[in-house]
Amino acid sequence: MAIYGLAGVLGLYWISLGLTVWRLRRRRVRCASFPAVSVLVPTHRPGEAERLLERLDTLQYEAPWEVVLIMDRLPEESRRAVYERLSRMRVAAKGVEISQTAAGWSPKKYALLRGLEVAQYEWVVVLDADVEVDRAYLYQLMEGVAEGVVAVVGLGWLRGEGVGTLAAWEAALIQIESVGRAAWGHAYMSTGRGWAVQKSWLKQGLYLWREVISGDDDLTLQLIPPWRVRASGAETISDAPRSLLAYLRKKQRHLQTGWYYRRGVLLSLGMGIGGYWALWGVALLTGDFWAAPLLVWIARMVAVFLSGAPVKGHSAAWDGILVVLQMVYPLLGLRRVKEWWT
Repeated sequence: MAIYGLAGVLGLYWISLGLTVWRLRRRRVRCASFPAVSVLVPTHRPGEAERLLERLDTLQYEAPWEVVLIMDRLPEESRRAVYERLSRMRVAAKGVEISQTAAGWSPKKYALLRGLEVAQYEWVVVLDADVEVDRAYLYQLMEGVAEGVVAVVGLGWLRGEGVGTLAAWEAALIQIESVGRAAWGHAYMSTGRGWAVQKSWLKQGLYLWREVISGDDDLTLQLIPPWRVRASGAETISDAPRSLLAYLRKKQRHLQTGWYYRRGVLLSLGMGIGGYWALWGVALLTGDFWAAPLLVWIARMVAVFLSGAPVKGHSAAWDGILVVLQMVYPLLGLRRVKEWWT
């Protein structure tokens, strides 16, 4: 009874999260007014910013907004191409050049800080340069803003082939859990692929954790009271890492931020993951009770389906391997990453 009781609780947890995200993606709130927004886009890879700028130029939004493109150590030819594209933007757009990261700062955090210096609006939307957005993205992201709200958490999907389907599957689960919990009033994480925050809060987070290689998003959110965060069904999509090595390197970089999470958050996340591990462990050790972990597996698949995550049908087959990887992640996180791997 205890084994299947645990499986039932975990299964209900995931299906509830999936339904929450499903409702968020279909929610349409009629706001009296939308806040003015500065969209910050740091880029350090030649060629990727132009594609996003083309998409941003098609966005629809009622309030004033601007694009701030931060060119982090781009070669001269790439900078010329970016400026040429910026000059043809219909929306207000400006570029910021960075030739060298300041001492004691991680590259992306310093890039965002420089972008904040020229951003003219109090609300900023942070987007990675390799994401794709649709025309209603800003509407959907900012429609939940109300008095007292200082941050909005959105969905940041990944898509991929081969090993990339593993990354896309894990990203879907992470996004469902983080956005779903934010909708429940227990926000703990955001993703730099797309979220909104008031400028003063982001600046605090950047300064406080400036030496940590990652975490400009979720670490900043640790400063903000959860009840001042809203969840949104607004989506961005980007490509997953193409190799297992690239995937693990990126994962190791992000694991650095987990050490700074609130203890209650770490405990609740650990209980969910640990419970799933325990169900698989009991089944493997006894040769029985297989229905218990399979029940949770099915619930996770249902949650991903309900959320509309852009994963392939066979991606769920990675879930068992993901359980093993998540046992290794704490070991990866022990080594502090000081280099920005791409």
